[in-house]
Amino acid sequence: MRKKHSTLDFDQVVLKNVKLWNGQKFEDRETVCVGLVNNKFSFCNQEDLDSEKTKVLDCAGALVMPALFGLGIDFMEPLRDDVYTFNDGLDAMHRGGFFGGLYESAANPIDDPEKLSAAIDRLLKDAYYSKLKIRFLGAFSKDFGSDSLSEMMELAFGLDDEDADFKGVIGFGDGNAAIPHSRFLRLAMEYGKMTGKRFFFQPMDRTLRKSGCVHEGAYSDMLGMKGIPRIAETIAAYTVLETARFLKVPVHFKQVTCGETLDLVRNARKNGIDVTCDVNLYHLLFDDSCLETLSSAYHILPPIRSAADREALWKGIEDGTVNAISMNHTPVLRQDTEVNFEDSVPGALSLEVALPAIWNELSSRVGEARAIELLSTAPAKLACVDTPAYVPEIGGTANFVILAPNKPRKVLESDFAGHVCNSPLVGKELPSTIVGSYIHGVFHVN
Repeated sequence: MRKKHSTLDFDQVVLKNVKLWNGQKFEDRETVCVGLVNNKFSFCNQEDLDSEKTKVLDCAGALVMPALFGLGIDFMEPLRDDVYTFNDGLDAMHRGGFFGGLYESAANPIDDPEKLSAAIDRLLKDAYYSKLKIRFLGAFSKDFGSDSLSEMMELAFGLDDEDADFKGVIGFGDGNAAIPHSRFLRLAMEYGKMTGKRFFFQPMDRTLRKSGCVHEGAYSDMLGMKGIPRIAETIAAYTVLETARFLKVPVHFKQVTCGETLDLVRNARKNGIDVTCDVNLYHLLFDDSCLETLSSAYHILPPIRSAADREALWKGIEDGTVNAISMNHTPVLRQDTEVNFEDSVPGALSLEVALPAIWNELSSRVGEARAIELLSTAPAKLACVDTPAYVPEIGGTANFVILAPNKPRKVLESDFAGHVCNSPLVGKELPSTIVGSYIHGVFHVN
C-alpha cells in the first residue's frame, strides 16, 4: 500500500537526536524544528513539543543533509498510466529525498512548445508535487530522429506560463538514443548554438552498438551475448567534442562508462571546450560480473562495464573530472523484464534507493562535502537550478533528507512508487536507510 504524505495533521516537525549538516560538516543537535507552513528551520521550545500540531521524530543519530537533485529522470509517459505515471515518479522523488530533477522522456520527446507546456501542466496539477524543481530537456530533433530539427528557439524562449518558474527548456537532449550522423549533428548544434543552451548526449555510436546489450568483454564472450565495445562510446564522444570545438557549443555527456571517455573530457577541457559529464549510479555500484546471474535487472544502457572501468569512473569522481552522479530513473513494465536478458527492455529505477546505496562508499572516497555536492548542488547547477534548497540556519530554507548511515535494510518491491520495481537492488541489503524526507513543505516518513 502506498504511504501517505504526512502534512495535514500538524504544522511543524521536531527531529530529535540528529547530526545536522551545517554546510561544512555534520554537527550533533538534540532537536531541530521545521515549520511545514513556512518551510523554514526554527527554534524549538517546550510548547512546541507539547503541541498537538507538532510531530516529534527520534532519529537516533541519523544524518540530516540537503535534499538531492536527480539527473536523467524519465517516467516514460505515455507508457501505461495504470502502471507508472508522472505522479508516481514524483512520489519516488519524495521517497528518495529529491527536491528536483532534470526530466527527459524517451517515450514522449519534448520537441515543440505545446509538449513542454503539457509536461509543465502535469507537474502543476498536484499540490504535493507542484513545488518540486523540475527542469526539462528539449529534443533537438523531431521524435529523437535524424530527419528534421525540433523547434529549438521556441523551446528555449517561447513559453509564456505565469505558473512556471522558468520559461523554457534548459538544454537539448537526445533521448539517450545513439548519436546521429555527423552532418545532422552539426546542423542541430549550429541551430541550437543561437539559444546559448547546453547539449546533453549519451555518447553511443549507432553502428558499433548495433544490437549489443552488454559490455563487450570476457563475460559477454562466456555467455554468448552481443557486446557493445568501449569504442562505441569513445568514437561518439570524440565526434561530439570535435563538433563542439568547431562550433563553440557547450556539451554534457550523460552516463559515461569508461576511463577512455573521461580522458577525452580531460583533454577537451585543457583545449578550452566547455564540456561536463556525469556517471550513472549503477555503473559505480556494479561491474559486468553481475551478468553471471543472467538477470534482466542488470540490462542497463549504456552497459555496465568491467571492474577496471568501474574503478576508472571512481577515479574520475575523485579527481573532479566527473561533475555529478546521475540517477537515470527509468520504469520498465514487469512483463518486459520477466523474459530472457537479450529480449528484455533496458532500464532501472533508482530514485528511491540511490542515497542509501551510494552514500557510504561515496563519502568515504571523496568526503561528505564533495559527496553532497555530487548528489545535490552540482546536478542542480547543470540543470540551471540555483535557488538555495537548504540553509541550515534559523529562518533558513529546509529541504532535506534523513539518512541512517549505519542501519542496513533489505530493498523490497514495496519500496518503489507505482506498480513497477525494475531495479538490480531489489532483494539486496543496502548499508544505510532513508528515515524520511522534507521537501518543499511535504514531510514523508519511510
